[in-house]
Amino acid sequence: MLILKEKDYLEVSVNSLIADYDRLTLTNLYQPIIGYKAVSLYFTLLSEYDNQKINPIVSHEILFNRTMMNASEFVDARKNLEAIGLLKTFVSDLKGLKLYQYELYAPKTPKLFFDNTLLYGMLIQSIGETEANKLKTLYTIKNRPEGKEITASFIEVFSPDFDNPAFVKAMENGDSNIVTRQSAKLNSGFSYELFFKTLSEISQIKAEAFSKKDMKEVERLATLYGVSEESAANTVRNNYNPLADKNHRLDFEQITKIFAEEINYRSLTNHAKNKLNGEMAGNTDLARKINIMEQANPKRYLSILQNGSQPSISDLMIVNTISSKFRLPNSVINAIIDYVLTVNDNVLSKPFVEKIAGSVAREGITTAIDAMNYLKKVSSKRKKPTYEQSQEELPVVEETKEEPKRILNKEDLLRQLEEGDNNGEN
Repeated sequence: MLILKEKDYLEVSVNSLIADYDRLTLTNLYQPIIGYKAVSLYFTLLSEYDNQKINPIVSHEILFNRTMMNASEFVDARKNLEAIGLLKTFVSDLKGLKLYQYELYAPKTPKLFFDNTLLYGMLIQSIGETEANKLKTLYTIKNRPEGKEITASFIEVFSPDFDNPAFVKAMENGDSNIVTRQSAKLNSGFSYELFFKTLSEISQIKAEAFSKKDMKEVERLATLYGVSEESAANTVRNNYNPLADKNHRLDFEQITKIFAEEINYRSLTNHAKNKLNGEMAGNTDLARKINIMEQANPKRYLSILQNGSQPSISDLMIVNTISSKFRLPNSVINAIIDYVLTVNDNVLSKPFVEKIAGSVAREGITTAIDAMNYLKKVSSKRKKPTYEQSQEELPVVEETKEEPKRILNKEDLLRQLEEGDNNGEN
């Protein structure tokens, strides 16, 4: 376990352009999710980046005093920044002490923030749908002018001569190392470091033995079925053929079957720790459902719909097929599962699921709420009882607040989705 000490050194770098308006984005959109201490730490590290012109390396004690945080509070705030894509942390040894290198990233633009269902869903969970939508209006494009546009074009004004050597030089001298605006990527949660560490402890297989494509497939399957890195490493070891071509050393048919059958107790424990069945509830049942779709892998989501029972292998194979064939995010797969079970008498029919998944994939849908909106429109064209007409209740999720439980039926859900449409996307 890595323990942060006051005397440990730190160094700050900025890997993105950070503008003045980012301060409003951080306080308005990020602070309700990560808390004021994390936002304060972000601004303090940004300030320290400028201070390094005077003192290149300082100890953490300086930051503890400046923020009035102790080491534990500092680490908690730092982890919040890391988890939401604002910070990356690296550590190296310095003769008994450690050097922590903090790399800051810009927050997402408001457009990208509200397009990200995970971030927008967390905002709804934190402050409620009504307040979240009020914040959204701050960044909504106002009414555009209605007159005829007469804006001059670049070509019209400057008449550039593209045969001029200046343009050739500009093309040749482009520099990809110039700082730009970027946010750190939110990852799937699958740790390659832990996977390969476990693999090295139980076998002689090296990381170089796998192709990048194969490792992406291992990550996809582990994330899809909620399998831990340790269990994935053990299964990969048992289904690895060192004599085969590098791109064919893993028996993915067998790996898929084992992952589907495995009851991952660590995954269930983590869900309990994260209060998936409790604090996932936002101020509305819609927010609760969206958050469950976003955070649960499809195997876990099927289990929730089945009151905690283990999904059948045939259902999980259907889920794997649409994940592999259409490369849909897990949250979208969850929305498809919910839709098909609702309109098809709780039967997960493979042809029907593939048909719906293909339609969703062609629409380029990447978030649960967009999938729900699209499937609602598809449902209105069906002759059978539709998604909109179904009275099937949402899975009951234990509430943590001391208030009466409210079960939302599909009619209420669709009404709220309609209201969401009026307030903008997502």
